[in-house]
Amino acid sequence: MPKIASTLSNSFDAFDRAILEIVQRNNQVTHAVIGDQVGLSGSAVRRRLARLRAAGVIRKDVALLDLDQLGVSLVVSVTFDTETPEIYAAFEQQVAGLPEVQQCYHIAGDQDFLLIVHAPSLQYFEEWAKAQFMRNEAIRRYSTTVIWSCKKFETAVPVR
Repeated sequence: MPKIASTLSNSFDAFDRAILEIVQRNNQVTHAVIGDQVGLSGSAVRRRLARLRAAGVIRKDVALLDLDQLGVSLVVSVTFDTETPEIYAAFEQQVAGLPEVQQCYHIAGDQDFLLIVHAPSLQYFEEWAKAQFMRNEAIRRYSTTVIWSCKKFETAVPVR
């Protein structure tokens, strides 16, 4: 049975939401500076961030790289011949171990999964896709779209 997450509006106050807005845009801002912006002490901000991390609301603190300098990004849709929980679980396990797969979504519609893949080159991706998708007998079809350029990429989500 899927776990139902509580909403931010029920679990967190306005200070938490303001802190989350700030750290989503720049997590290198000091606790003191965040405190000045939201009206709390630096130590109160530190405690709140620790609680948000422990609760899993803040999953990771990362650096975002310029993907254009590191290869090519692609959108890959995958369709299966047969749809079963076992086939989906096996595929999810397969892609979880592939560093080239940056994101994996189980989707509604004509396709079953949508992947965001990053590869050092199109030639690399071609060989990689053959090994990962063509050898998987459960996959009926996969379709690839090359991302020429990114016009908007945002990781921050509204929390207000």
